[in-house]
Amino acid sequence: MPGRNYLTALLQGRCPRCRTGKMFAFPATNIAKFNVMHTECPVCELRLQPEPGFYQGAMYVSYAFTIAFLVVVSVVLYYFAGDPSEWVYIGVFITLMILLVPLNYRYSRILFLYLFGGIKYNPPLSK
Repeated sequence: MPGRNYLTALLQGRCPRCRTGKMFAFPATNIAKFNVMHTECPVCELRLQPEPGFYQGAMYVSYAFTIAFLVVVSVVLYYFAGDPSEWVYIGVFITLMILLVPLNYRYSRILFLYLFGGIKYNPPLSK
């Protein structure tokens, strides 16, 4: 779909240059292979790892996602569950974070590449 907008491409995990090719080889629901990225975009052949160790910075994005999620879950539990014991907070948070590992991993990498990869959108490369 040529002309895909920035936010749609980011949320769908598409290449930042052509916004058409998928960055990950398997869907996030494939628990065994949710972290397998293409080395190059299947459409425009952009290298999806600009340099060795590039995605180490994605750990900071993942950390920010985790903290934001912790705050949201804490506020929801406080107001809607009547401020339960700290073990309920811990249990709920750990359970939800384990379930969301594939999404946290993927979106931290996707967002890091979009923000810090230095890649500009090039519509003619979209097929």
